Amino acid sequence: MIVGAAIIVEGRVLACARADPPEMAGMWEFPGGKVEPGETDVEALIRECEEELGVRVAVGDRVGGDVLLGHGRAVLRVFAARLLDGEQPQALEHAELRWLAADQLDSVQWLPADAPIVTALGPLLLTPPSPRTPPT
Repeated sequence: MIVGAAIIVEGRVLACARADPPEMAGMWEFPGGKVEPGETDVEALIRECEEELGVRVAVGDRVGGDVLLGHGRAVLRVFAARLLDGEQPQALEHAELRWLAADQLDSVQWLPADAPIVTALGPLLLTPPSPRTPPT
């Protein structure tokens, strides 16, 4: 199982450019990685975001469905996530990071596995934030 995080801040999602392997370098993905034995999907995603981006995240609902990888040998599951305590992602394992709005999702070359998630993600970026209760 592979998990990915669609980290959303103010209507934009974090996209990460692969640094390696050479055949994937420069292509874009959602941060994440393999679920280790004994981990839940959520635990793995929290760990991967700390390792790859140096941030802590709160994990929300799934985005899109399962995506088969490697000729059906693995499955990608992507979850919506938000940064905790105003943390800022750092490109610790990626060549570049970009925040993309809904109308910018097609401006980068996504890895084939991430493309179906990008399609499912668009409407989430266009949904306005919940209104705040006015102070009394």
